[in-house]
Amino acid sequence: MATILMERRKNRHHRQPVYVIDDAVEYALENIDPKTLGQVRKDGVRRIIEWSAHYLQGLAVPSRRRTGLQVIAGGDENAIAYIRQELLKKGHDYSTDALAEVLALEAGYLGSIGALGRKVEEGDLL
Repeated sequence: MATILMERRKNRHHRQPVYVIDDAVEYALENIDPKTLGQVRKDGVRRIIEWSAHYLQGLAVPSRRRTGLQVIAGGDENAIAYIRQELLKKGHDYSTDALAEVLALEAGYLGSIGALGRKVEEGDLL
């Protein structure tokens, strides 16, 4: 019995982080600036995070990883432009500052679940 419990505890530390959009939204809502929340509201936070997940999934496909592309969480200008464009197509016009704040909060969520790699410094970017 003790051996089984020890083995189960060991395995628990090797689990991969699980990204849950509902949890990311809740994390963002708990930490967002009230002024930004007034602009985008709860549904807007969800929309932004959903499009961010879509964007990041597109970057993480194996063929792109083989070319050395590194996925950056937190909303670089390409991510913000893509997400803003997609949201505008659906009739949602959020400022780039609001998008940047929500994406930074999403990165905070990713960090809180242990899903981030090393921090990228300004000089690391192309």
